[in-house]
Amino acid sequence: MAIVKLTPSNLTSLKCPVGKQRVEFCDTDTPGLYLLVTEAGTRTLYWRTKVDSKTTHLKIGRISEITLADARAEVRRLKEQQTSAAKQGNLSSDVLRIEAMTLSDLWEEYYPFAQSTVPRSVKRLEQLWRIRIKPRFGSMRLRDIQLRQIQTFMMDLRKEGLSAASADYHAALLRRLGNMAVRWGYLDVNFAKGIQLYHEFNGVENILTDEQLKTLLEVLHTDSNRPICHLALFLLSTGCRLSEALNAKWSNVNEANKLWMVPAANSKSKRSRSIPLSESALDVLKQIDKKESDVYVFTNRKTGTKWVNTFKPWNRIRNKAGVPFLRCHDLRHGFASLCVQNGRSLYEVSKLLGHADTRTTQRYAHLNEKTLLEAANSVTSKISAVMQMKPKEVPSDAAVV
Repeated sequence: MAIVKLTPSNLTSLKCPVGKQRVEFCDTDTPGLYLLVTEAGTRTLYWRTKVDSKTTHLKIGRISEITLADARAEVRRLKEQQTSAAKQGNLSSDVLRIEAMTLSDLWEEYYPFAQSTVPRSVKRLEQLWRIRIKPRFGSMRLRDIQLRQIQTFMMDLRKEGLSAASADYHAALLRRLGNMAVRWGYLDVNFAKGIQLYHEFNGVENILTDEQLKTLLEVLHTDSNRPICHLALFLLSTGCRLSEALNAKWSNVNEANKLWMVPAANSKSKRSRSIPLSESALDVLKQIDKKESDVYVFTNRKTGTKWVNTFKPWNRIRNKAGVPFLRCHDLRHGFASLCVQNGRSLYEVSKLLGHADTRTTQRYAHLNEKTLLEAANSVTSKISAVMQMKPKEVPSDAAVV
């Protein structure tokens, strides 16, 4: 421990002595405030105080997150809070810790929790936090973050050139952090409650024309790479996700009841769901030789194991069919489009696709409107036909308009 007058310049120049893992530099101007410098070079400001005769260390922030002047002001505020709490008889180390908690502190608690609960997206969450959220809000106390600031943050992201969906992802993470703060008792109200998202769809949809679909089907029924062709036909016949199909096991397929059960582990929503097997889907399954694999439905004939990466064979097939833009995921969109164009409701399509939120299915609404327009036009055609008939040709049971 060393006692010095902390200044903006020596915050970055003070060093940890050789042979020690860490050292404290106590500020002469603000009792209790000290700079902790580690052997690795980390520099963090703390406030040391006593609660119930026990020494408590409250993190104020790293020097990259807070200025020395702001740190001193924060210590003064905490001292006033401590004095007030002591007079009311409810002083405790937890009260002070929560009072001083920043969003970075909350993130350090939340991240290990996220790693175990949302492993599929935890890398994306870490990027959202590290690149833009932490620099903007990391050093702010939870109690000081306001909804208006988050909404301004989203607008700034759009000005920076990020898409509306990306801005929504950032807001969703902030809202999730706020929910955890409330759940863990750090806040009474989520600071992101009521945030207005853009909800702008920016996904890519490659819907095939009838002619393109016909050419693709001809290739899929004749190409030599039967496993990949079977996989593509199955995606187009069921609307399942590629990952669901690649992990499909014969033990989960009930051909007699025309049903395929997708386990929760293989489902994007982490909930098991059943997919009805249409006649075309069953026809695909009948063409697969179970001798190649009695475990996974779609296997690589060279390795004898399930497919991991289908890009190269699929890239060859789609180019052969004259649709080089078509992704495997577009076959799922193709299934949904065919359902809607054939008069199925968006609710039915949502259930078939396994969407957790029916709003996701709204991307096909324009196709549904086309079907409804065709239905309305059929009435127009009937009215026109009746009006063009001669009086004696009008049937007695013609509708009166």
